[in-house]
Amino acid sequence: MSFSIAIDGPAGAGKSTVARCAAQKLGFVYVDTGAMYRTIALYMLEHKVDVENQNALEEALSQIEIGVRYQDGMQQMLLNGVDVSGRIRTQEVSDQASVTAAKPAVREKLLNLQRELARHENVIMDGRDIGTRILPDAPLKIFLTASSRERARRRYAELQQKGESCSLEEIQREIEERDDRDSHRAEAPLRQADDAILLDTSDLSAEEAVDRIVNLAETAMRDAKRKEDARRGIHSPEARIQELKNLMKREDSPLKGQLWVSDDGKAAVYLAASAGFCFGVHRAVDTVYDQIKEGKTPICTYGPIIHNEMVVADLKQHGVMEIDDEAQLSGITEGTVVIRSHGVPERIYEQIKGQGLKLVDATCPYVKKIHQIVKEKSAEGFQIVIIGNAHHPEVEGIMGWCSSPAIVIGTEEEAQKLVESGIQKPLCVVSQTTFNLKKFHKLVEIITQLRYHESAILNTICNATEERQTEADAIAHIADAMIVIGGRNSSNTQKLVDICRKECESTFFVQTFDDLNLRLVPSRGIVGISAGASTPNNIIEEVSKQCRKTILLNRC
Repeated sequence: MSFSIAIDGPAGAGKSTVARCAAQKLGFVYVDTGAMYRTIALYMLEHKVDVENQNALEEALSQIEIGVRYQDGMQQMLLNGVDVSGRIRTQEVSDQASVTAAKPAVREKLLNLQRELARHENVIMDGRDIGTRILPDAPLKIFLTASSRERARRRYAELQQKGESCSLEEIQREIEERDDRDSHRAEAPLRQADDAILLDTSDLSAEEAVDRIVNLAETAMRDAKRKEDARRGIHSPEARIQELKNLMKREDSPLKGQLWVSDDGKAAVYLAASAGFCFGVHRAVDTVYDQIKEGKTPICTYGPIIHNEMVVADLKQHGVMEIDDEAQLSGITEGTVVIRSHGVPERIYEQIKGQGLKLVDATCPYVKKIHQIVKEKSAEGFQIVIIGNAHHPEVEGIMGWCSSPAIVIGTEEEAQKLVESGIQKPLCVVSQTTFNLKKFHKLVEIITQLRYHESAILNTICNATEERQTEADAIAHIADAMIVIGGRNSSNTQKLVDICRKECESTFFVQTFDDLNLRLVPSRGIVGISAGASTPNNIIEEVSKQCRKTILLNRC
């Protein structure tokens, strides 16, 4: 079942920016209806059509074929088969769109296209009459607004940043004139739907507005899920547990874990098959313990071998020291240095060898492959773009293998700034191996606005990460509670928590069983358990065992 969010409001209220960012956070498709009207306006301008002449307007519309294409999730507008996405953002087209959009014939032409998009996808759609006409049955409607003065101030700052001369008073006058024109037009005037939630952003930052919408959406989706479950007759714990069993039997289902069900069939615990050490983490931890068994002393790891405090503490008890930076490394005169699973810059390898130390490389092979890619591509003249967290050690390591400075982006705003920079070099885009897959695709959507004769966009998120995130998302969708186990500093674990919380409000993030208060976990329904790539199996088993004992065996 698809879920639609309708956002209406006056020009300059920031609807598109906020809607696009909210869509990214929610994993929705952002439908830019304004781009559709701009596309028709572009045709009218280029063909010098008098839109006030009804016959001329209808003749022109009969010659127009509007198409919407999503390339890697990015909406592209096609005008008679030609991509015009880069030609519809001028002020002249915007002004023409305001006039053209008021024509009933124009709105009718686009109505079915917009509804069809919402019928098949979870969408956020913004415009002037989305909640009142286009999607009148949308489960969440928001009327986004701000004072004319604040909207003028934002526009003024934007133009000033671009170096364009303008008057704040003139901008405000133009905004108020457009408000009047949009709200008094005969066809689909701008107004707040009766059941829409008013969101005034005059005193809110864009980030705060996005968070408000995301919170409203998550609440609305939970309500819609409860209603859908009731409609389908699966509101009882027994029915939902049976549905989970049926899903697990499907060959194409990501749910391949273990399921335990209470004798009365009213409670169940699901342990994800993908929970725990991935190949790279397992290899890194084993590498250090092998060095210990061989009696290699002293042993150091460059940074924590993995992001799990329990593992690091156990290694310390075995005499393994941790080096945090190059200054500490320079003080080491003998012994073995093990490179962490996240990898390090190339210069660290050179320093270790230069100091006559034994180097043992426990870098994850998938990360190592990225090092090789960026080294080769940067040497060929490509601009390296890394999608990830700039402060994560894996990303810092990747940057250290580039022959020229890399660009790191982790948000939609950073991706948009990259596009606006107008960089001319061909791009090579890679990703942190544990990055959120849906978010990666969203950022790629934006980056692909930069079109080069030669470019390389490589999804370097490892398969284990993708499988773990997909399984967690699937079980969280049906679970009454989710328990995610992992280190507080683990990037991939935090992403699992974020994914689960979008689907299941009762999501608990723990490092060990001692962090879990089982009194907060429901005693009826489904409890799902997942874990990050750096979580030891013994900790996962302890949490799973205690959950089964408390929830399944000791229920009242």
